[in-house]
Amino acid sequence: MSKAGLALFEQKSTGGIARQISPIDTMIYSAANPGLMFALVYIMWAPFLYPGAHMVWAILAVAQMFIIAGLYWLLSVSMPRSGGEYIYISRILHPAIGLMASFMITFTSISWTGILLNWIIKWSVVEFFYSIALINGNDAGWLHLAEFFNSNYMHAIIGTGLLLFIYFIYYKGTKWMVRLAYLTLGATLVGAVVFIIANLITGQGTFAANFSQLTGLAYNDVIQLAKADGYTTKFLFGATIMAGSTYIILNTLGSTFGANLAGEVRNVQKSQLMALFGSLAILMVVWAIFYSLSYINFGDIWSNSLYYLYNSGHEAYPFKGYDPFITIMIGIMTKSPVFVFLIAICFAVATFGSAAGLGFGPSRNMVAWSFDRLIPSKFMELNKKTNSPTYALRTVIIGAWFFLMLDIFVPSWTANIAYTIFTWFLAWIFLGIAGIVFSTRKKILFNSSPPIVKTKFLGVHLVTILGWLTLAISVSICYYLLIPFLRGDLPFTMIVVSLCLMFIPIIIYFVMKRHHAKKGIDIDIQFQEIPSD
Repeated sequence: MSKAGLALFEQKSTGGIARQISPIDTMIYSAANPGLMFALVYIMWAPFLYPGAHMVWAILAVAQMFIIAGLYWLLSVSMPRSGGEYIYISRILHPAIGLMASFMITFTSISWTGILLNWIIKWSVVEFFYSIALINGNDAGWLHLAEFFNSNYMHAIIGTGLLLFIYFIYYKGTKWMVRLAYLTLGATLVGAVVFIIANLITGQGTFAANFSQLTGLAYNDVIQLAKADGYTTKFLFGATIMAGSTYIILNTLGSTFGANLAGEVRNVQKSQLMALFGSLAILMVVWAIFYSLSYINFGDIWSNSLYYLYNSGHEAYPFKGYDPFITIMIGIMTKSPVFVFLIAICFAVATFGSAAGLGFGPSRNMVAWSFDRLIPSKFMELNKKTNSPTYALRTVIIGAWFFLMLDIFVPSWTANIAYTIFTWFLAWIFLGIAGIVFSTRKKILFNSSPPIVKTKFLGVHLVTILGWLTLAISVSICYYLLIPFLRGDLPFTMIVVSLCLMFIPIIIYFVMKRHHAKKGIDIDIQFQEIPSD
């Protein structure tokens, strides 16, 4: 490398996107991305896919993410540039593998931007009206509004409008995204307070009585119906571990995007430490509130049993055509339109912030790809007023719109968003391998890194240990996803989408390599060093 030594790590900010994000901002952004209120979503799916899972104890499985966060931290300190795992893997292993892993994570995350907007429509709009209808004796007027907004075309129109608003925020620049992250956190905290107050003024007994009255299905029959259908009515350790390692860890994906913005972050070592570990701590506290209150308010085994009836399409499931989301459940518990409205608004704001954040970070990956000549140079051009990568952000919006339409019109392709977990951890397998070989394969870069990167534990470099553990965790989580897939509870599309996102970037790499070779340029040479700041 021509720029070996500590000078490589100076933050010059002479070009490109300016370093304008503080350590606290980075942590809040990283915490907001994964969806602070999505515990209320994944509790509907995980106990069905992993019968016997206890979603409160499953939170402990997130300890695995601290290992991966540790690897991200060390690599981001060693290579403090925007692009995250793309920079690390392309420099340590091979540019084709780096593009592949980054592309998989990037477009998985972009897909969330579209899909999450549909969640807002389903659970904050449609089910708001359905819940009001339910607590008013299935009022025909409210039911009509629920059915009106539940049409595919209304989903498409509203979702497209929300996506255009996200593009406006992107256009305004990084500071607007940071402000939105704070708003997302605020909405989540208000939502948690609303849930806590609802619990204090009602309780499980009130919920049980209201459920029986409003649905016509006796509360105590729910567990018996699920049990008669073969569903387990006890908690199991293995199922809890697998549910936590898939759907609760899914709720952390995006918390590493502070590393993808490393080129815009001040004091990278401190910022990434706070973002990677602080965001996980915030997420775990919020999840503990939502998961535990769901079990306390509705009943633990009872909740899992209701979610089984829902996912299996059981004829006794009481909310035909609607999901047992918190908008309905809190309506039954309180019979209050005020609580339904507040939880719906909080979820909408928190989910909108997450949708925007999950597309924003990956846009910086595209800038990194463009800088390395793997996609056209247009993608790293910055808007003169806002300093934002305009073409990259437009690509995010187009990609998100595609997945929004997919989720609305052919939802089997996005079912339970299982493909996102599978794809993400396939990519992280290569991140783990990069960590394993970093100290031996790229000795000059490794030796030029700050001292913290070269820390040893029991005579072995810590980055190597974390690489092995990341590899093991990623392989095991992919295996956990294959269990319900092979059982027939997840569609074949999970594998198809993952493989498409894996092979498309390989094709792009070799097409661009051949294109530049015709001009006498060997693009692989540039991967011997990290990009300038």
